[in-house]
Amino acid sequence: MFAPGRVVAYGQSIDAQAHKHPLWQLCLPSQASQLNQKPINGAVVIKPNQTHQLNMPKGWIILAEPQSVLGQVIAEISIEIPRFKPCEDDSDLNQVLSAYPSLVYALNNNDYQARDDRLRALLENLDQCLAGECLKPDSWRAKQVAEAMFLSESRFLHLFRAQLGIAWRPYLLWKRLICALLAIKRGQSATQAAYQAGFSDSAHLSHTLSRNLGMTSKQLLLSFKDS
Repeated sequence: MFAPGRVVAYGQSIDAQAHKHPLWQLCLPSQASQLNQKPINGAVVIKPNQTHQLNMPKGWIILAEPQSVLGQVIAEISIEIPRFKPCEDDSDLNQVLSAYPSLVYALNNNDYQARDDRLRALLENLDQCLAGECLKPDSWRAKQVAEAMFLSESRFLHLFRAQLGIAWRPYLLWKRLICALLAIKRGQSATQAAYQAGFSDSAHLSHTLSRNLGMTSKQLLLSFKDS
């Protein structure tokens, strides 16, 4: 499930190569799994920009933007959530996590945390792809965005990072990757999806996905085909 500020997905046969991304990640394995080639039991939190390699036969993956409600809750988790029986929809996940009300609340109420109205409007614009109306990022250069907000480029970049906990460029890349994956899931070819999301071709998209998520688009869609 893709939603503003988060991705929640139940996957199978997840075999991700070493990679890193600017998001908080919560892994909820339902079978014996490995992180960085070491056995893990129960929940595991992975910090933003921390290189990791995950092998998980079955379980949930939750990704959250750093300054989102969900991201802040994941950052504060200091308890081990035990392994649980496989479940494949949000209602079951909520039930499994019922002992952790702050996490359940954040999963269902992950509103934009930017305090600046201009930034909130920008985020809403970027999230149009979640409803199938993806905007090709021809005009998403920092200078152009800043001018539209009546800010200098340096002021915009500082404000964005201060309020979202992530720099503009990696944030935009994250949104473009989501846009491409959603386009493929809706039936577009990898080439069409790559072009729509601003990548030069499908090879460029696949390489970028591998670097940020440890898997190609085909591998991701196969492992998370029901999400």
